[in-house]
Amino acid sequence: MIPEGVLAFGLLSLTSLFAITNPLTAAPIYLALTESQTPEHRLRTLRTAILTGAVVLVVFTLLGGAIFQLFGITIDAFRIAGGIIIFGIAIDMLQARRSRVKSTEEEEEEGMEKDEVGITPLGIPMFVGPGAITTVMVLAGDAATLPFVAALFLSIGIVLGILYLVLRASPYLTGLLGQTGVNVLTRIMGLLLAVIAVQFIIDGVRAVALDVLRTAGS
Repeated sequence: MIPEGVLAFGLLSLTSLFAITNPLTAAPIYLALTESQTPEHRLRTLRTAILTGAVVLVVFTLLGGAIFQLFGITIDAFRIAGGIIIFGIAIDMLQARRSRVKSTEEEEEEGMEKDEVGITPLGIPMFVGPGAITTVMVLAGDAATLPFVAALFLSIGIVLGILYLVLRASPYLTGLLGQTGVNVLTRIMGLLLAVIAVQFIIDGVRAVALDVLRTAGS
């Protein structure tokens, strides 16, 4: 029997990570960076990028609590800051514009000149950037028991699997949808991400406010 709240948490994790990685907006840059590669080399680059993203997300999921303790950061403060960062990314997505938080023009131009782009800039920060890292750390802070942690890891695996499949089929998908179709889907995911970001901020502010009220009343 699945413990209460695990399914809802898993759905939140899945939608949050899927919206912030947004495979369709990553597709054009992935195709541009691997334009000169053979199909076999391109596929190897994609696998390297996905593996890099998986390692980064798993490491920050496992070490998130230790990082909070090391720097004396509360999960609520991080939830508020993370919500603000994610909301900024969502605003860019609502305008069908690639967020500079994910990757800068300089990083993308430097990637064009590299033979191997799987680890960087594709794996980091294009597929898994500050927004995705912040998201898994906030979610990991809310995963109090093993079933919740398992749901978060499962969500990471599903999202990276979808990212792999979408990018592998990206030449066909981008041609099928066209730029207008990609922009429409990006705006929809941007709206979803904005709502999730606002909820992160509300949860963080509520917890801080309640703590202040308890302290004042004692």
